[in-house]
Amino acid sequence: MKKIEAFKFLYFSLILAFLIIACHTTKHTFAPPVSSEDDFYKKYSKILGVKLTGLEDKKFIEEVAGWMGTPYLYGGETTKGVDCSGFVKILYKDVYNLNLYRTAFDLTKNCDSVNKKDLKTGDLIFFKINSDKISHVGIYINDGKFIHASSAKGVIIIDLNEAYYKKYFFSAGRLKNLK
Repeated sequence: MKKIEAFKFLYFSLILAFLIIACHTTKHTFAPPVSSEDDFYKKYSKILGVKLTGLEDKKFIEEVAGWMGTPYLYGGETTKGVDCSGFVKILYKDVYNLNLYRTAFDLTKNCDSVNKKDLKTGDLIFFKINSDKISHVGIYINDGKFIHASSAKGVIIIDLNEAYYKKYFFSAGRLKNLK
């Protein structure tokens, strides 16, 4: 009986030794780690529904995301309620410590004109909606999308080529202080 137990012990010891040696001789390959910067842009691309390039200002993108879903409130300037120009004014104050004009029309004074095809993240987009005067403003994000305070849906990201916004688009501008 002792010979059988000794044989079992030897047998299991050999198997265990073989497994240990096999584990140490196996070459493991791993994919390169994803940097935290890549993770940041992937995360916010998903949150915002916008393809980010990785060149966008992180603080700007985080701030934009923090406003998503804020209800519309005419004259509002907080996350409890905001209108389009209040949103732009507060966002740029919080991110870049800029003091901008308060109305959509006056915000054009803070900008140099930009062609629609040359829009960059952070450019302002102006609309004339049922008026001969600029009455609405949004902020271009990327990939044809912009964020704005919609009177019907609050702060949302929408495609600039959507028929409604395409129809009322008036101009775009790049903030003079951010060049």
